Amino acid sequence: MSADIASQSLKRIARGISLIPFMRHLGMEYVNGGEGFVKLKLPYKKENSTAADALHGGAIASLIDTTGSLAAWTTAELGDPRYFGSTVGLHVNYLSGVIGEACYAEGRIMKRGKELIYSDVRVTTESGKLCAQGTVVYRIVDKGAN
Repeated sequence: MSADIASQSLKRIARGISLIPFMRHLGMEYVNGGEGFVKLKLPYKKENSTAADALHGGAIASLIDTTGSLAAWTTAELGDPRYFGSTVGLHVNYLSGVIGEACYAEGRIMKRGKELIYSDVRVTTESGKLCAQGTVVYRIVDKGAN
């Protein structure tokens, strides 16, 4: 894949993350990325928490899914109608609570096949404490390929 495709996809990711209603609802923000890598921030919002201001596990799972998926999109032309993508697998390990603070998710592609992309995602607090780890299996189909 060319650096131009990765750069174009990253620009679309950065611009588009606030346009997806669910991502906007949770408050996800693009931080940075590169080919095969994306970092997102999830600011603390009371409506995403449980008792004692703990970030809800569903919000963390959504952050992991989104981050792994967007890492996969750095390898294809996001926004090009020729491509279609969806999550086909998500595994989450909760390691520690996120209490009343923002967290960050860093997703890196571990392996890219013809259609399936495997990403590892790590979620940390602002101070760097590892809170969750997940694996995302994402499928991108090139509808123009025979």
